[in-house]
Amino acid sequence: MKSAYLTTLGALALSTTAAHSGGWETGRLDTSFLYEGGNYVELSYGNLNYSVNGTTQAGVTHPMAKDQTRMSLSGKFQLGDFDIGLTSFGSGAIQMDGQNAAAFSIPAGAGGLSVVPSADVKLDTQAIMGRYSFNDNWSATVGLRQAKLKASTVTTLSATGGNDVYQIHATSKTGMVYGLAYERPDIALKLEILRSESISMALTGGTTVASGTLGVPEATTVNFQTGIAKDTLLMASAHKVSWTQSQIVVVGSGVPNQRSEFSDTTSYSLGLGRQLSEDTAVSLTYSWEDGADATPTSPFAMSNGSKTLSAGVKHKIDAFTISAGVSYTKAGDALMTHASGLSASYVGNSVTAFGLKVGYNF
Repeated sequence: MKSAYLTTLGALALSTTAAHSGGWETGRLDTSFLYEGGNYVELSYGNLNYSVNGTTQAGVTHPMAKDQTRMSLSGKFQLGDFDIGLTSFGSGAIQMDGQNAAAFSIPAGAGGLSVVPSADVKLDTQAIMGRYSFNDNWSATVGLRQAKLKASTVTTLSATGGNDVYQIHATSKTGMVYGLAYERPDIALKLEILRSESISMALTGGTTVASGTLGVPEATTVNFQTGIAKDTLLMASAHKVSWTQSQIVVVGSGVPNQRSEFSDTTSYSLGLGRQLSEDTAVSLTYSWEDGADATPTSPFAMSNGSKTLSAGVKHKIDAFTISAGVSYTKAGDALMTHASGLSASYVGNSVTAFGLKVGYNF
């Protein structure tokens, strides 16, 4: 079995998925680059096309989610039994277009307003990690991740039928990451457990934001793979995110307070990788996340779980590896009913994604 080439194949299929883990996660900490031989650097790009429409209580349908692009850069160098790595990626986003729905609806007096907010909120993560190999089987990883919130805006429906605009300043904070891995290279087996601690950061803003907090939740990821036949790899993962204790709270100055209502969720994936030749391998992965609530009350909720099918291909050219992947996500139906009586129904929505990654060993 050509285990060295199949070992990192699973990361591609997962990197193009579009499902959020309950809250607003758009990318998770990936340590696969640390397991590459020698020195290594990689750059990846993803494009996500959201077909997520919501129908308001007035019967008006409008695209509520904005399309997204994602980029990441990772690299590591080897010093004996140590691997030192750096990674930077987009880890969170709330990009919604709900308030524009009001322009397409009937007059407000007839119930035509949309309670779904418009938002442009992005969170990036940079992490530095060190991996120490005790022997050919056991290794441990420890590091720091810094979550960086970009300057953001959120526009919500006001009590008078107009708009309240929340302006949030950029901020950042750090937290620990650590993990343990067991490997058997002869059968391409790897079991990795990775944990990221929660991060809480204070929010400040313009004239409409007096204070607030944003929680980046603690997360536990289990990655598993093993050879099951000649040139064939079985891949699986579980990703648990504790959103309940990591909400977004904005205390406004002259506008109503806003608070998210995220729920804890766990997402899973199961896939197969197949080596077609010395230089080419392919993968097929099915991922799913059980929904937390089919009838949410938060205007930030646009789905109830998801199911994703991903396909990937990886080709080696000398010291370069070029990977590409495509995925299709079916979002779970949800009927959001706000305390105000306004609602948004999400039925039959989906997301398609394409990803490209270039790696270089040196």
